[in-house]
Amino acid sequence: MHTRSLTVIGVVLALLAGSSSAAQGPEGAWTPQVVDEPGICDGGVICGPSGAMTTPDFPTAIGIDWTVFPANPLRPHSPASGGRMWIVAPGGSDEASGEADSPLATIDRALELARTGDVIQVADGEYPVGLWDDSLIMATPGVTLMAEHIGGATLVPLNAEWDWLPAIKAEADDLVIDGFVIRGFVDGVGLLFGRLDSPQRRLVLRHLRIDGVGDALRSTIPDQPVNPQPVIDGLLVYDVAIRDAAIGFNCGEGPCHNMRLEALDVALPGAGEGSGADAVAVENGDHIVVFNAHITGAAADGLDFKATRVAIANVIVHDVARNGIKLWRGGEVINALVYRTGADAALVLETGNSYRVVNSAFAYHAEGESAYAGTVAYDSPDEPGNLTVLNTIFYRNSGALWVSGAFALDVRASIFFGSANGQELIWATEPELALGEDEQPPEALDAAGGGHGLSFTDPGFIDPEQGDFRPAAGAALIDRGESAESDLLPPFDLLGQPRIGGMWVDLGPYEAQPGG
Repeated sequence: MHTRSLTVIGVVLALLAGSSSAAQGPEGAWTPQVVDEPGICDGGVICGPSGAMTTPDFPTAIGIDWTVFPANPLRPHSPASGGRMWIVAPGGSDEASGEADSPLATIDRALELARTGDVIQVADGEYPVGLWDDSLIMATPGVTLMAEHIGGATLVPLNAEWDWLPAIKAEADDLVIDGFVIRGFVDGVGLLFGRLDSPQRRLVLRHLRIDGVGDALRSTIPDQPVNPQPVIDGLLVYDVAIRDAAIGFNCGEGPCHNMRLEALDVALPGAGEGSGADAVAVENGDHIVVFNAHITGAAADGLDFKATRVAIANVIVHDVARNGIKLWRGGEVINALVYRTGADAALVLETGNSYRVVNSAFAYHAEGESAYAGTVAYDSPDEPGNLTVLNTIFYRNSGALWVSGAFALDVRASIFFGSANGQELIWATEPELALGEDEQPPEALDAAGGGHGLSFTDPGFIDPEQGDFRPAAGAALIDRGESAESDLLPPFDLLGQPRIGGMWVDLGPYEAQPGG
C-alpha cells in the first residue's frame, strides 16, 4: 500500500464543524452565493457536502432509472413557445398589463392570469400570503414561478391569523418554483405538493430557503391511510436550505414516487427540541435518490424512508436525537458520514430486504448510553434478507452492529473500532456470533461465512472529536478497501473527489488524494 497526503478543503471543514452553509453570514443571515457555472448550484444557497458537484447518475444495485426524474432547468427561465412573461413587483398594480414597465402587484393575480408555458418573474421584496384569503395556489400546468434574483423575493403570512397556511400549494403538473425565501408560516407549511385525484407529475423546486415554518416541504395527505395511487410522481428538490422547522421534508401517507433530493441542507432547531419529528421522512413511496445532503438537528430521525428502491449517497447526518439513517424496505447507503446520533441506532435497516452499506462511517452513536450502533431486522428477526457492508467504518459507538440471524451477511474490508462495551458486530445466528475487542476475534466472521477483511484497528481520522473524519497521513484506512465491485461503486467520494483506481480504495466516505 502507498501513502497519500490530503487535500484540505476549507468549505468542508466548516461543514464538518457544524456550519452547514458557507453562504450564511453573521448570526445566520443568508446571502446567496452566485456560482457562474450554469446548472451547478447556479446562484444557490448551498451545494451540500460535495460542494458544487452534481451528477446525472451513479451506479447502484437497486435498479435506479435516472431518466424518470424531472430535469433540472437552468436560469434564466424563458416562456415556452406561445407563452409570455408576467412581471410582479412592489408598487405594481393588479390592473396593470404585467409587462416590465407595467408590473402586477401580487403573485395571486399573476397566477390567476398565467397559462401553460408562462413564466412569472417576481422582483425583490416581501410578498404577503393571504391577500386573497388562501395560499398561493398553482393549479395551471406548465407554469414557472421564479424570483428575479435568488433569495430576493420573500413570502410571508399576511398576519398572524394566516400563519397556519401553506405559503404555496403546488397542484398542477410541470411546475417550476425557483429562488424564493419562505418564512413565518409557523403553524403551516412552506410548500405543499401532491394531488389526490391523479398523480402530480414533474415538479421542480429549486434554490429555496424555508424557515420559521411547521413542515417545510410536505405532500398532501389522502383521507384514507392506504392510497395505492401516488400523490406525486416525479419530483426534483435541488439546492434547498431548511431552517427552524418541525419537519424538513415530509411525504406523509403518499405514496411519493420518483423523487430526487439533491443539494438539500436541513438544520433544525436541535436534538430534543421542536416536535420530535424527522428531518426527512417518506412514509410510503418508491424510487428515491438522496444525493449531496447535509442533515442536522432533528428531534427524531435524520433520514427515514419507508420506501422501496432508495439510494442515499454523499450525505452527512449528525447531531440528531434518534436514528441517523433508517431504511425500511431495502436500499443503499453510499459515501455517508453519520455521527453523534441519539436513541435506537445510528443505522436502522428494517424488514427482510436487500441492503448495501458502502464506503460510509458511523461514529459516536449514543455516547454514554447503552444502544446498538446499528440494527438490521431487529423487529422482524425471522424475515430473511441480505446485507452487504463494504469499505465501511464503525467508530467509537456505544455498542455493536446487530444483524438478524435470518439475514445473509457479507462484511468485507471494514473497520469496527472502539465500541464502549467491547462488542463490535453481533450476528444473531444459532449459535450467536459476537465479535469485538471483548468478544471473538475478526477471524470468527470468516469462519462463519459472514465476510472477510474485518479488523478492530483505529482507522486514523484527522480529528473525529471535532467532526473531521478525513484520513490522517498514514492512516490505517488508506488503501484498505476493496474495489472489486467497481461497477457498483461510484467513482467519487463524499467531497466529489475521484476514488483512486486500482485494486484498493480508502475506507469510509473520504478518499485521500495524491499530491494533496
